[in-house]
Amino acid sequence: MQIGLLGASFDTGNMGVSALAESSVKCILHKWPDAEVTLLASGREDGEHRLKMADKEILMHKLPIRFCKNMFLPNHFLNLALYALLLRLLPLKRVKSYLKSHNSYLEHIVEMDLVIDITGGDSFSDLYGMRRFLLVFLCKWLTIAFRKKLVLFPQTYGPYNRWLTRVLARHILNHADIVYSRDRSGVEFVKDLLNTKSMEGKVKFLPDVAFVLDAHRRDCAEIRSLEGNKTENTVIVGLNVSGLLYHGGYTRNNMFGLKTDYVCLIHSIIDLLMKYDNTVVLLVPHVFPPAGFEVESDPEACLRVYESASEKYSGRVFLARGQYNHNEIKYIIGLCDFFIGSRMHACIAALSQGIPAIGLAYSKKFAGVFETVDVKQLVVDMRGAEVGEVLAAVEKAFEQRDVTTRHLKAVLPRAQRQILNVLEGIS
Repeated sequence: MQIGLLGASFDTGNMGVSALAESSVKCILHKWPDAEVTLLASGREDGEHRLKMADKEILMHKLPIRFCKNMFLPNHFLNLALYALLLRLLPLKRVKSYLKSHNSYLEHIVEMDLVIDITGGDSFSDLYGMRRFLLVFLCKWLTIAFRKKLVLFPQTYGPYNRWLTRVLARHILNHADIVYSRDRSGVEFVKDLLNTKSMEGKVKFLPDVAFVLDAHRRDCAEIRSLEGNKTENTVIVGLNVSGLLYHGGYTRNNMFGLKTDYVCLIHSIIDLLMKYDNTVVLLVPHVFPPAGFEVESDPEACLRVYESASEKYSGRVFLARGQYNHNEIKYIIGLCDFFIGSRMHACIAALSQGIPAIGLAYSKKFAGVFETVDVKQLVVDMRGAEVGEVLAAVEKAFEQRDVTTRHLKAVLPRAQRQILNVLEGIS
């Protein structure tokens, strides 16, 4: 099987996106162990990505799709769209062979048996701006133009706040072969968008694929130092600070409409946790952006919080320093007894290891995903909650963490089996 994986990358610095990419590959190989996976529209340059999974190394080709000014590039979107049109107008083997021989990118796409799309989990929306939505739409549209079977892996759909994004999203959803939503409300949302209730076989619910991501331990001094904090009498509370929220979003002016001051809220949460004599706080970044995207930097935000909090609570606040991949960050989160996160996939890394996690939400995606393992009550929406409400929810969840741990251990195996079998119905 030749599989194109769209909307997933290991190059963004966002460990949630990397977790989705590896987990998607894991699901593909669970169904087709010898499948060849191409990372479609990943990065800007050709290349390969080597992924170690279980006892084997997976080699994946990266096939970027460009939207730059140089329209003569063989992998420019307009070039590829023109080829798709020619193959529709002239569906002859001779024409296909000729075009393939003159463009290796086209050859890769034409040979794909199936395209699986996950859109970074939540980017099939205009929440992050119109430009990102249009790029996402055009890549999906291109696979449809080539008449490829398209399966939308579990993700969040919407919000679509503009009439144009609703029209374009509806077009993609109508032409996809299978649409998986990672929350149950998303199934009804898609059906309403398509104005139909009779799509039971096409629109389905499935938990976020990152619930099956494996944790890997890196043997280094920093990890050994963090492990040293885990003692019988100590409760480690992981705290993920979002650089994007710390800076007020891309617009830097409370882009997501939070009702609370995020920076003050983080420090108030630490003050609350310090009331318990046996707690220590471990600050955990989850997005390590490349240069030029400092507005998203979790390490920078965590460092600022650490410098202030460690001075106030000496010896009780720690920071996961250095840069880690998605598997290693999941291992670090696995050292915690309780977790609080503003990055949803940091919370999933905790929940999937049976660790109670409070989700500090800035969008609708949190509630639906937490609900998939029956812990929706652990989501606090910062767009509507006052500081006191957030702190009360954190305190209640912290004191009931043992009950939540037992619950998660009971429900996780079934959810993980469902995810691994996502492709069972596809021949």
